[in-house]
Amino acid sequence: MKVKDSVYYICMSCMFFVSFISLFMAMNLMMKEKSIFFEWELLFFNGTSIIFLLLLDTMSAMFLFTVCLISGVICGYSKYYMSGEQHFLRFMLIMMLFVGSMMLLILSPNLISLLLGWDGLGLSSYILVIYYQNEYACNSGMLTILSNRIGDSMLLICICLMFSNNSWNFMLETVSSKLLLILLISGAMTKSAQVPFSAWLPAAMAAPTPVSALVHSSTLVTAGVYLLIRFYPCMYDSSVYMFLLITSSMTMMMSGWMANFEMDMKKIIALSTLSQLGLMMIVISLGKPELAFFHLITHAMFKSTIFMCAGVMIHNMNNSQDLRGAGNFFTAGPLLGLFFSITNMSLCGFPFLAGFFSKDLLLENILSYDMNFFFHLFTMMGVGLTISYSLRVLFYMSNTVSASINTQLKEMSLYLTSIMFVMIIMSMTSGFILSWLYLPMICVYMNLTHFYKFFVVGATIVFFSMSWMVMKSSHMYMTMKMNIFKKGSHLMMFLPYISSQMSAMNPLMESYYFNKIIDSGWLEYLFGMYMYKNFEFMNYNLMFSQISKFLKIILISLFLMTALLMNFA
Repeated sequence: MKVKDSVYYICMSCMFFVSFISLFMAMNLMMKEKSIFFEWELLFFNGTSIIFLLLLDTMSAMFLFTVCLISGVICGYSKYYMSGEQHFLRFMLIMMLFVGSMMLLILSPNLISLLLGWDGLGLSSYILVIYYQNEYACNSGMLTILSNRIGDSMLLICICLMFSNNSWNFMLETVSSKLLLILLISGAMTKSAQVPFSAWLPAAMAAPTPVSALVHSSTLVTAGVYLLIRFYPCMYDSSVYMFLLITSSMTMMMSGWMANFEMDMKKIIALSTLSQLGLMMIVISLGKPELAFFHLITHAMFKSTIFMCAGVMIHNMNNSQDLRGAGNFFTAGPLLGLFFSITNMSLCGFPFLAGFFSKDLLLENILSYDMNFFFHLFTMMGVGLTISYSLRVLFYMSNTVSASINTQLKEMSLYLTSIMFVMIIMSMTSGFILSWLYLPMICVYMNLTHFYKFFVVGATIVFFSMSWMVMKSSHMYMTMKMNIFKKGSHLMMFLPYISSQMSAMNPLMESYYFNKIIDSGWLEYLFGMYMYKNFEFMNYNLMFSQISKFLKIILISLFLMTALLMNFA
């Protein structure tokens, strides 16, 4: 048991050590206003250098600190969650491979070295999603890796296009290629699960909860957003970013709406992540990558804590993820309820928590941007839906009517509380600290009319009141009639069916008919079986002729020998 515990402690200590070094480097680089390049030439061929390049500046060091801090806390949390796991060493090694791939992606401004981290994330996430090795996990893992392979192919095409520049360094990109930008944005959309590639993100919840906390806070799903933030100054085209604005608005609306109908706790949090990713993409498409990065950091802090609280609840409910069985948690486990409430309020943008400093500033910048009123309305509806599903989860947690398992609830241990307390502190203070340290002044000050200034507060109050009235009414438990729209609300507007089953159905049917008619039909008759029969007949004739000629030669030889012997006699 001591050896088993030491694996978690070693990984946790390594991650905390790297996070403190990254924080020190970020502060140092920020004060000196410098960047550090590490360059290693792997291959030189025909005037083209394949260079392994690492860039350490304020942004990459800050994000590296966030990833390593969350990874260290989750390594400690895994000791509690994976306590009955037999292959604990294998699990931790795959987790470290996953984190290492993300660290490589963060530090790479070069497409060659970036592709190593990008592909490493896809492969290790597939291994972690299928970790429990049941049918649902295997199906989810296949959907995850095939969706991510689309983004990998986009990056490979970008590498081919940038070959003409004799360099794959984005920082040296001077000619803004629209095709290159389209491919990059498409790759980022697949990795960050924007419409129409959103089906894999809730499906990836088949992984263990520590993996979900890591994936959905600061690693896999944020890789696409980070890629666009990182290389935003290198290339820009308003029409391509308008397409990104439309798809990210649809993602934010759809995921917020679906989360209000979902009953799986982990899927609700996954759809919440998808909604926040859509909000970040909206801000990037409007030309404010610094704000998107600010929200990315604060979102990672409180979203990892939400997942860890959900994991404790799942263990208390005998490994059930159904929200309807999560009653009475506030009275049976007040510390868990306190942690979950703080992080949920941070997600909603409650004043002076981490989410407030990033989300409120982000929404005010969106409202100050001169664009279509429908985009403003969609953004506010997305924010309102965030309030709605967060309140819905808290309502079910505090509902004593559905509390049928309150005798089995256990409060968090002192070890688990001390581990999660680190992230609770960051969920409350990271927004204030980062807004003071990192944000440029141009993002902080803006001029808004009175209507827009109270638009965010008004939308929040309206959605809060509406969701509270719906939850307190008795109709919530009585409406059992299902129509197409309601069924679509429970099934992500049929997006998994459209993006996976429907798109694959016609090619599979055509390949079946092609195999039946061509490969097993006329083609087999004319080429396969026909040639087999002909060659068999030719082989038979050849063998018959050889045998018959051999017999004739033997008989003639015997006859001649007999004649000669008779003459000599």
